[in-house]
Amino acid sequence: MRKGVVTGLFVALVVMCLYLPQPCEAQYEALTAAILTKLSKMWHSDTLNFLGHTCHVSRTPTVKRFKLYWKGKFWCPGWAPFSGTSRTKSRSGSAREATKSFVGQALQRRLITQQEADLWLKG
Repeated sequence: MRKGVVTGLFVALVVMCLYLPQPCEAQYEALTAAILTKLSKMWHSDTLNFLGHTCHVSRTPTVKRFKLYWKGKFWCPGWAPFSGTSRTKSRSGSAREATKSFVGQALQRRLITQQEADLWLKG
């Protein structure tokens, strides 16, 4: 997450602490826990089997011009020296587009066949 977003969240949290009445402190802790849980779930990474190779996929949130985008990355260390990347407005679409980017590059470099690419992209 960018420094500006983290700074903004921190400032909002401090302002909430200063202006919340004393009886609401318990609600503050619940609110803080809910916000931190939601934020931590925004980042995702996973390992999967791609045509017999161990590969990784990740997605991270990014903010550009006050809009939320998702960066996706798909890579297979030890097999392919490149990675597929994407930036979309869709959380699930970022991983899908990164995978499509990787498959396209693997197909161009003849690491996979057209049939394997079609099977992977359709499935």
